[in-house]
Amino acid sequence: MCEVRQQRGHPHRKRSMPSPKSHSKCPWCGSMFLSRSNKQFCSASCRKAASQKDRREQCPANAANSPTTRREQHEAFELAARMAETLYSMPPYERLGYIEEIVRMARTGRSPLLRRVLTNPAFIRPNPLDQHLFFRRCPNYCTISQAADRYCRSSPWNAGVAEVVRGEVPEPPTGEVIDALDSAA
Repeated sequence: MCEVRQQRGHPHRKRSMPSPKSHSKCPWCGSMFLSRSNKQFCSASCRKAASQKDRREQCPANAANSPTTRREQHEAFELAARMAETLYSMPPYERLGYIEEIVRMARTGRSPLLRRVLTNPAFIRPNPLDQHLFFRRCPNYCTISQAADRYCRSSPWNAGVAEVVRGEVPEPPTGEVIDALDSAA
């Protein structure tokens, strides 16, 4: 009445001996790892990175293939053009204040689009043949990112605009005396 079941698996299945494990080379990072017959990569991160690379090759996420990327690039180019127009339409004695204001705004992170414009290598080191990047399509004018880069390099930051905006450079000293430091001394 009562069936006796085997404790170790089904009675009609063949039991196979575990195969000896061998070493394989990860196709992504090149490291050697202990492999199984169904394991190609050394880790999940290498497997995911290879999969993402294959996916990007099949359908790249650039402006030609992605409407979202195309819109974001258009917004960035439009903002850069408007800011360059604003810069060159104001009197020369107001320009440094304007540039300092936009650098500080991008540095605080309040405007991610402005940060993207100021740190974009295509705007910092533009090709002179890409005339659409310049104010009035004239390479004699700086892009807004070039103007900000020149300002940051000649300011107390003494670094490029990308480093300043990303916060990789500390704030320059202001010369102000803080009361807490005076009372501690």
